[in-house]
Amino acid sequence: MVSTWTWISRRREEEILEMELKHMNYILDAAKATLELVQSFKQRKSREVEEKYAQVKKLEREADNVKDEIIANLSTGTFHPIDREELLRVTLSADDIAAYLNSAARRILLLCRVDAEIPSHLIEPLEKIAGLALESIKLIIEAVSKARSDPKTAIQLAKKVEELEEEADEIRSNAEEDVIKWCNENPGEGTCIALYNVLASLEMSTDKCEDTADLLRSIAILSI
Repeated sequence: MVSTWTWISRRREEEILEMELKHMNYILDAAKATLELVQSFKQRKSREVEEKYAQVKKLEREADNVKDEIIANLSTGTFHPIDREELLRVTLSADDIAAYLNSAARRILLLCRVDAEIPSHLIEPLEKIAGLALESIKLIIEAVSKARSDPKTAIQLAKKVEELEEEADEIRSNAEEDVIKWCNENPGEGTCIALYNVLASLEMSTDKCEDTADLLRSIAILSI
């Protein structure tokens, strides 16, 4: 027989997961805007880069507001200590995804403003990784919705996110070599540093997707 305390704790957890869906949907929109920003940069559309960055920044702020709301709710009410910690870690990890996307978008904007002539073959890996981040976030949203109702599916979704992160890591490794070669042939320390940091930030967003998926897998396992 389930105790009243356990039932209330579980109900509160479900409420937090619903809030996390709202949080993740803002992050999803930020990922879409980031991908579009990279594509606009590739096409040398400076005005669109400016507009897309404004969207990314606004969406990260909205996600941050929901994060604060989730933390406030976790600070009160009835939760099992393990559940509280896991839910908090999911929220903070997901928020890091948005932070890295914003960091990448901001640096691309700076490259655009100084008219940096980045060849298309160096922008293509950025586009691919941004796309993988977007796909990972979609899977995370599905995993959040199934963490309690269908935990086995949530675990499978988390595994797919892990596979996408491995793909992003491989793309980054290959792209780093190309960036170094280009920088050696085209001296420009500021541009090279900014481009390298864009690549790193985008790949870190997929790392944080994997971290978030791993935490959701832990929650799902506890439901089996």
